[in-house]
Amino acid sequence: MSAFDKVIGYTAIKQELLQVCDMIKNREIYKRMGAKPPRGILLSGEPGLGKTLLSRCFVEESGLPSFVIRRDKANGEFISFITESFRQAREQAPSVLVLDDMDKFANEDHEHKNAPEYIAVQAGIDTVADSDVYVFATVNDYYALPDSLRRAGRFDKHLVVEQPSGDDAVAIIKHYLTGKKLAENVSLEDLSRMISYSSCAELEAMINEAAILAAFQRKETIGMEDLIRVVLRVTYHSPDSDTEIPADQLRKTAIHEAGHLVVCEALLPESVGFASVRSTDGSSTGGFIHRCKKLNNKMQQVLVSLAGKAAVDLYYADVCPQGAESDIRRAVRRLRDNISEEAALGFWLVDVSSPFRFRNPSENMNARSEAITQAELERCMTLTKNILLKNRDFLEKTAAALVEKGNLLSSDIREIKRSVVVTEAPVF
Repeated sequence: MSAFDKVIGYTAIKQELLQVCDMIKNREIYKRMGAKPPRGILLSGEPGLGKTLLSRCFVEESGLPSFVIRRDKANGEFISFITESFRQAREQAPSVLVLDDMDKFANEDHEHKNAPEYIAVQAGIDTVADSDVYVFATVNDYYALPDSLRRAGRFDKHLVVEQPSGDDAVAIIKHYLTGKKLAENVSLEDLSRMISYSSCAELEAMINEAAILAAFQRKETIGMEDLIRVVLRVTYHSPDSDTEIPADQLRKTAIHEAGHLVVCEALLPESVGFASVRSTDGSSTGGFIHRCKKLNNKMQQVLVSLAGKAAVDLYYADVCPQGAESDIRRAVRRLRDNISEEAALGFWLVDVSSPFRFRNPSENMNARSEAITQAELERCMTLTKNILLKNRDFLEKTAAALVEKGNLLSSDIREIKRSVVVTEAPVF
């Protein structure tokens, strides 16, 4: 048994940390190979992903005395605390010194990288360089740290903790469901696909919120409807509403979201984990789809962005139906990136006038870039409509299901796909 067994998922990261712990416990074996332990370990990732838990497991697995530094004191007192902690860690070496949320040690922006707190940390790391002090740091924003602190020699091992998805998400959700009274209609697969890329803390909070909701309603078990209601409210910021959406408006919204879903599934099968005609801003219009797989490139993202308007264009005469504006802006932005930054149409359109794109482009560059962007936008819209026309049955059945149910889980989408012929789009 390992201390890391209490952490669900993150297999690759746990293996890396176990390797360092093995070096600590079996120094002579590694010394004979000429291997040296890393000077420092840095875990970065969004809040709530378990970085602090991983640091505690590292301390426990190493079996060494530990010292923890986190920002809980005033400036002058905190800097003295940093210096004293490094001194004590050196005196009790071999030991582990944990810098928890190190990017919070100084002002939380990218303009204060020479803050005295960071200088104190750098000095402390240098003072323990020739001793058996293992420095372990966690940060939310890796790039908020000064370059001199991020470089090899101070932190030789940088591990990125990402939001759980796939099997990791399923395992974490299963863990948080332990002890909960679930109805038979609760599907672990549907749940994991509709809330993939949520942090561990968010997953735990949502499942607990669903249990509270079911208990408040005096239900015997937690139903899938309770989980969906909480996920809509917490993850997608779509509050409960008693406002009835007019039938024609609901149908138009359903066609719009069905367009996004169909093109996404045609480009990357099994990529949509959830779809809804509920708005994400509390308004009476709008909807969304959630992708549980990431699209391969910007061109695919452009086609999916345009798919809502393309679908509505096939059935309605609106020039720009409500909800399409942000989609179009997103598509244009990605096209511009493709053209001016990634040389998608050759180097003659790449913006080389400034190290910061679009900072001071010439008038000639602007004119050429905008003309090509407009032409590409029209071409992409045609491609998107062709995908939808080839999958018209899929589009119409998906829209009808959204009108009827309001929300579609991955199992619902799979059932619709089984009843139609899906023509997959070529890889772009």
